[in-house]
Amino acid sequence: MVDLRQGCSDINAAIESKAVVTVQNPGVRTKVAERSIDLVLKESATELVCVSVEHKTIMTAHGKARKNRYGDIIAYCNHMHNHRKDCIAGAVVIVNTSPVYENPDTFAKGLVRPKFKMEKVVADTVRIFDQIPLREAPEEPNDQPEALAVIVMNYDGSHPANLVDYLPEQSQIRYEMFIRRIARLYVERFVHRRTTD
Repeated sequence: MVDLRQGCSDINAAIESKAVVTVQNPGVRTKVAERSIDLVLKESATELVCVSVEHKTIMTAHGKARKNRYGDIIAYCNHMHNHRKDCIAGAVVIVNTSPVYENPDTFAKGLVRPKFKMEKVVADTVRIFDQIPLREAPEEPNDQPEALAVIVMNYDGSHPANLVDYLPEQSQIRYEMFIRRIARLYVERFVHRRTTD
């Protein structure tokens, strides 16, 4: 939240004035369902969400996990755009590069994983998310996010994680681009609209 406030003076001003409130893990309703969302900015006057951010991780078993996270993002975006057509739906995906990370769940204890080229697996995983089209306008398909960030890290489960700079400078899924996109779309959809109404 700090990065969004620092990256967009209009979001910061809306929070300062209490026109917008930030809520972690609220239930967000559509006409047919409710879903818990990691972080939302809700308009105080309408209770409608103007910005949402969902976090996902791919720690191990990339082949299966990346397909599941891809599906999760599509379902999340559909939900948020059914809640409000012009909601800015953002998602952050953490991708772990460590080949020795062990899933802490009981079923995975001592599981011997096949050897594979982690560099290629991570590159393939990042490419999948880099190819997701980003939604520019509320008329575009509901299943696309407005902003997406992939953060690559090396975490073995025992030592502190390190960030791995894996993405090209101009990649649309770099974290800095994610913040910039949300800031720009917030101004276009919610600030300019208020000043022209």
